[in-house]
Amino acid sequence: MLLNSSKIKDSLYITVKPLNRRKTDDLYHLLKVGLSGKRSVKERDCFAILAMTDSRHCEERSSLFNFCRIFLVVWSCFVFSGIKASQKSDEPKIRYTDTIYKDYIKSLQLHQIGWKFSPPIVQLNSGDLLQLDFDDLAGDFVQYSYTLVHCDADWSPSDIVAFDYLKGFSTDQINEYYYSFNTFQKYTHYRLVLPNANMQLLLSGNYILKVFKDNNPDSLIFTRKVYVYENGVSVLGTEKRGIGGGLFTKQEVMFTINTLRMQITDPFHALQIFVSQNGRWDNALTGFQPNNVQGNSLIYDLDYNNSFDGGNQFRSFDMTSLKYLTQNEDAFVDNKETYEIKLKPDEPRTSQQYYTFADIGGQYLIQDKDDDSTPINSQYVWIDFYMPLDSEITTGKLYIFGALSDWKCQSDFEMHYNKMRHGYVGSAYLKQGYYEYQYAYLKNGSGVADVTLIEGNHFETTNTYFFYVYYRQIGLFYDKLVGFSTLHAPSN
Repeated sequence: MLLNSSKIKDSLYITVKPLNRRKTDDLYHLLKVGLSGKRSVKERDCFAILAMTDSRHCEERSSLFNFCRIFLVVWSCFVFSGIKASQKSDEPKIRYTDTIYKDYIKSLQLHQIGWKFSPPIVQLNSGDLLQLDFDDLAGDFVQYSYTLVHCDADWSPSDIVAFDYLKGFSTDQINEYYYSFNTFQKYTHYRLVLPNANMQLLLSGNYILKVFKDNNPDSLIFTRKVYVYENGVSVLGTEKRGIGGGLFTKQEVMFTINTLRMQITDPFHALQIFVSQNGRWDNALTGFQPNNVQGNSLIYDLDYNNSFDGGNQFRSFDMTSLKYLTQNEDAFVDNKETYEIKLKPDEPRTSQQYYTFADIGGQYLIQDKDDDSTPINSQYVWIDFYMPLDSEITTGKLYIFGALSDWKCQSDFEMHYNKMRHGYVGSAYLKQGYYEYQYAYLKNGSGVADVTLIEGNHFETTNTYFFYVYYRQIGLFYDKLVGFSTLHAPSN
């Protein structure tokens, strides 16, 4: 796309006629330099020129600043879209969700410091920090970089640019890394803390953390969801046993939003609420409307679109030590170049009576009790899963499911039917630690995993629910995340 430079200058003159013509020319030159690619043009550059303008023309000066700001945003969209269209690359296209694009990236965890099994969420301007850890099994040093992209409530990119929501650098490098030591599998461990001195967050909302290599944003390694909330509203959630057909299997969630600290205009349309179960998003609920308003309280005491399958407690295995077998491990094999652990057979639990025991909600913990130098001395181990079943399920597939699989049905965690063993078998390459999991059934053509087919379904099951409240304020071009809360079920 070609730019008619004379039209830009004419637009500037028309927008701010009373201003000093020389200042307008200066601004035009600044925009032209920026568009030529010789250097980056920021809002502060425009404002530096405007600040020297006669104070008698404050209104026009403000008008011009807004014109320049909008122009830069619009033109950057054209420039970047043009660049992307002209590039021919085999690199994967970005997905605005939790995705690992390279199979040599393992043990990726992102959590709030001080809250090990938290979602990747921090409160704006609170001092909360996120810690990112991952292993590169290629084993050599790679210069990884990262950036953050602000997104709306539905995880589409917001209509704002980086200097609106980031302070400091818009991209930076991951400089903390360690080489594995005394392990069969060579790997390099990387760590990043956010926000940091080089990059701070200015707005609440959803963010996508992009990690890429060789300073090339298109050379994606992985993307991760990040949540930044402001304490605008409070959310109080409750849970009760399902009704009707879900009396013995469902958990219903209700909640109240208190808006005392923030004036909400038109809560029926301006608010979006999402409720997720444990770490899952495939079965998250949204589209809630308050059925009662009492002063500052929006009450969501619903009898529809608010129930989750209770499911069952998570299975687990513990390989924090390779010197002995734990409760659910059947055999340990030293293959001289790799380690292998065969788990005891996992029986389907659909017809079993429910009984409760403590779990960590399907999460996993990287830990090596044999050596204190975690995470660089921990071994990678092949874990073999086996579930006896008389016949193959032909209407869908079975997967090992939980935080270890990113709460997705992924090919690396697919179970396959073995006729000789009369059951499903699968394997996963995992780092030493404590792991929880379930078996999920994914029906052909469905995008929502069903853990009840194999694991059973009970209203008494312990689950953690997360509430996210988004607000689109009039005049803003992005969704604020104004409330966050957790609920541990069952409540009694």
